[in-house]
Amino acid sequence: MSCERCEVLPPRILPETDLYISAPLVTIEEKIRGAFAEYGVDAENLFDGIHRYRVPAASLEAVCDTHLSKLGDRARHDTRALMVEPGASPTIRNLVHMQSLDEMVAHVQGGAIVELLRSQRLETWFQPIVEVASRDVFAYECLSRGRLPDNSIMRPDMMFSVARRSNLLYYLDREARITAIRNASKHKIPTRIFINFNPTSIYSPETCLQTTIEEIEHSCLDASQVVFEIVESDHVADLGQLTAILDQYRSKNFKVALDDLGAGFNSLTSLDKLRPDYMKLDIELTRNVDSDPYKARICENLLSMAHKLNIDTIVEGIETPAEFRWIRDHGAKYVQGYLLAKPAAEPPTPDFGWMLT
Repeated sequence: MSCERCEVLPPRILPETDLYISAPLVTIEEKIRGAFAEYGVDAENLFDGIHRYRVPAASLEAVCDTHLSKLGDRARHDTRALMVEPGASPTIRNLVHMQSLDEMVAHVQGGAIVELLRSQRLETWFQPIVEVASRDVFAYECLSRGRLPDNSIMRPDMMFSVARRSNLLYYLDREARITAIRNASKHKIPTRIFINFNPTSIYSPETCLQTTIEEIEHSCLDASQVVFEIVESDHVADLGQLTAILDQYRSKNFKVALDDLGAGFNSLTSLDKLRPDYMKLDIELTRNVDSDPYKARICENLLSMAHKLNIDTIVEGIETPAEFRWIRDHGAKYVQGYLLAKPAAEPPTPDFGWMLT
């Protein structure tokens, strides 16, 4: 049984759309009308305060990217929008339930995500996590990348931001997990693998996680290799929902990691509820930790706390030999960062040549 939130993509945007827009102020209305006019689309004053634009999909995407997305937050929130098939007459119910312009822009921009997912152009890149003492690869983190039609890469922060605003996070997060499992299996990675997941993308642990668990069971991976890494834990409002997700993972013998410790208030205050097996120190804390006494004290305390709680630590974002030496001397067990290896589609081997200089 498919989960419509996680497994069923929304329909494509029509080749041509009748777009109805109602702006709260004449000045905003004029900006919107001028934006469409640049692309040869004229406004029709249908009702008092409501304009209709018959606009091709390509022009709608361009207007959203270049103009509508750049209107102020309040203007995008208060302006209402409705898309219907060309020639179809909107009903009173349609007009009552017009969405915000912000939601409409996100829906249009999300079309690129939908097409990326439909054409299966989501990729997994791997970055090694290295044991500090032995310098052996302990694990690979699986990182998602989107391949655009022109062969360029969509930045993951942009990809997930658009997905969140366009209500596609459920599908993208699930597809990223599935793709990571398939690619790790294809490369026959023998170490642990860290797979990111956003808790807000999981509606029901029993339903939404089923395909992820089945994918692992059908792969060449052993459950003991898999670590699910909680990202953006500071955005989680329902801690009970998150603990239910973790319980579901742990029941299958998977481990759990907490990402970006120190970046969000909730991640620190919820440690007693989440009780992760691993926790990662955020790059903003570890950058220049060797030369910044303030950061150094915070990191020392976090490393000490993790040791007392029997939680293994992974220090992210290490980019200089001095940073590496500092975290080695202060008890971090694992390290990850550009100094050792950048993410790549083929699991890279860490470079320690800098230690010889």
